[in-house]
Amino acid sequence: MQTVDTTMPTETSAALSPKLLWLMAAACGVSVANVYYNQPLLGTLATYFHAPPWQAGLVATAAQVGYGAGIFFFLPLGDLLERRGLVVALVYLCAACLVAMAAAPTLPLLIAAQLLVGLSSISPQILIPLGAEMVLPEQRGKLIGTLMSGLLCGVLLARTVAGFVADHFGWRVLYAVAAMLMLGLGVCLRASLPHRPATLRLPYVQLMRSMLELLRTQPILRRASLVSALSFAVFTAFWATLSFLLMDRFREGASEAGLFGIVGLIGAAGAPWAGRLSDRKGSGFTIALALVLTALAFVIMGLWVTIAGLIVGVLLMDLGVQSIQVAAQASVISLLPEARSRLNTLYMVARFGGGAAGSALGALAWSWARWPGVCLFCLTASATALLVHHRRPADG
Repeated sequence: MQTVDTTMPTETSAALSPKLLWLMAAACGVSVANVYYNQPLLGTLATYFHAPPWQAGLVATAAQVGYGAGIFFFLPLGDLLERRGLVVALVYLCAACLVAMAAAPTLPLLIAAQLLVGLSSISPQILIPLGAEMVLPEQRGKLIGTLMSGLLCGVLLARTVAGFVADHFGWRVLYAVAAMLMLGLGVCLRASLPHRPATLRLPYVQLMRSMLELLRTQPILRRASLVSALSFAVFTAFWATLSFLLMDRFREGASEAGLFGIVGLIGAAGAPWAGRLSDRKGSGFTIALALVLTALAFVIMGLWVTIAGLIVGVLLMDLGVQSIQVAAQASVISLLPEARSRLNTLYMVARFGGGAAGSALGALAWSWARWPGVCLFCLTASATALLVHHRRPADG
């Protein structure tokens, strides 16, 4: 029931300094990057551990499953625990798990460690609402946009960094460096974030039960979450198999796969445009247009299998997928202001559940029919998302 919020967040006019804002944006990017370092490395990991591509693909799947589970179980704790301490604890836990990845002697242990890294990398999802309540209401859009920019940079540049470091120094060095970055980040956040007490007095079990009621009573939440999950499955299927394509067809390595992250960053830069378009035309129109762009990307990449074709496809795909994220999440969190944290939890769990499925199904599609199989899967998922979206309730 929606009456569970016995204590509402206190509005504050406390200024958020530019230095702290950019530290939080950097924290969002560095933290979420831990989920995506593995994607350009899957071909390398398959060779290193003498494993078939679908088994190496489980590393990417574990990252997405862990991230989704972390959001589901840890994100609601932002209402129940002091948030600076929660963020710092998660950052230090992630650093320890990255050390375990760097030292993993077998592929199953690497997969298990990646699952724990994903589980503990959800601090951006706590920092974003934390920052939002540290500024005046009229400043929140700008703040969230800045933090989301940091997060998107981390998602996309992680592949470039991972490819370069792995090719020149080895994949184990990559995860050791990532662990040191998280340790440094934890020190900075502990010294800089303000003390933010809990905003809700409620047993954890009751808090979790209230999310089931939200899922049952909010059809827009259900549809937006499913559309986002399908679009993110497309996104992760592509990035989980790109290294296989480059090695198989172009004899390129992890560095070249990682460089496509820079191309994707250009496409994702259009996400603010999606927010403005959603304000003018409605989230429904924006999502539909973005789904068409995403499908078009895989038509191009399926028929024009060259480096140039992949560049065009990545630009369109990232623009489409990130636009869906902006418009769909905006429609969800506007439903019930008193339940935004729980709404965001349900939405993000669905999104990253889709990402986990996409990583696994993309690797299976590659094993089944190589690149045409991947493109067929992505086109099917995009068409399904468009059908689900077409049947949405009116939401403007």
